[in-house]
Amino acid sequence: MGWLRTALAVALALVALVSGTLLWFTNSVARGLLRPERKPLALTPDQLSLAVEDVRIAGPHGELAAWYLPARNGCTLICCHGIHDNRGQWLAQVAQLHERGGYGAVLFDFTGHGHSEGNLVTYGVRERDDVAAIIAWLRARGDVNMGGLAVMGYSLGAIAATLAAVSLPELRALVIESGFADLQHDIARLFTRFTHLPAFPMANLVVWWGQRLADVRLSDIRPAQVIGQVSPRATLIISDLQDELADEPYDGERLYAAAGEPKELWQIADTRHVQAYWRYPEEWIARVGDFLDRYLAAPVARESADAEAEAGRSDAGHPDA
Repeated sequence: MGWLRTALAVALALVALVSGTLLWFTNSVARGLLRPERKPLALTPDQLSLAVEDVRIAGPHGELAAWYLPARNGCTLICCHGIHDNRGQWLAQVAQLHERGGYGAVLFDFTGHGHSEGNLVTYGVRERDDVAAIIAWLRARGDVNMGGLAVMGYSLGAIAATLAAVSLPELRALVIESGFADLQHDIARLFTRFTHLPAFPMANLVVWWGQRLADVRLSDIRPAQVIGQVSPRATLIISDLQDELADEPYDGERLYAAAGEPKELWQIADTRHVQAYWRYPEEWIARVGDFLDRYLAAPVARESADAEAEAGRSDAGHPDA
């Protein structure tokens, strides 16, 4: 029976070695996923002759670096960039939307990105709090129409924008591109795509480690389960069908099916991750601009006209009028 005990000891040692290696590997992957890179700005407002205020905004996890562009039409867009990127990702698009329709904007770096403080990314959980901090800053200015806010997001920013729109009723419209419907599903697909290893149990362990390292429930990040709560506010989903990160068309179609009315879906057959504007700039501006005109600017203009008319009636009825 000595040989059996030896064989069992060897087997247990191998199991321990494999388990230890697996835990070390998935822990390393999780740590990498939670540490954003600080990408330098590829474009600045000066290069586009865009008159912005360079501001620092108090956030829940440190100061946020931002550019503020005043609106001409009473509507301000809060622009959320993707992971390992920065506020410059939205600069060209905002410049054109400002020229076309007078839209203002806040372009900001998420915590741990660009010139903002912090060193952690949480895939939408704490980034949603950054959006809330932007809204609080806009309100405190006293010169911003708080009835004309919308949020726009790419990739990580799409998750954060969706979660923010669900919980912050001040946001009257949502525009997302290359969004994720279910983070656990997408991490599993990405894990297999880039490592050629089975998603189970490795991707599950990555999420498990990530939750403990970041102290957030990454497994609960399922935008498709909550996006319906944005309605009756409008949602535009842009789905890049050659996306190498989001699982398309699954993610876009699932988000669209779960969203409430009014909603729009733009699927682009030959476009990679968050590349719709750069591939079809004129169509992107036309589609996004028309959506914002219809569901944000037009209601804001009507409300302003109604308020002026009401003020006029009040003045007419005043005895000193």
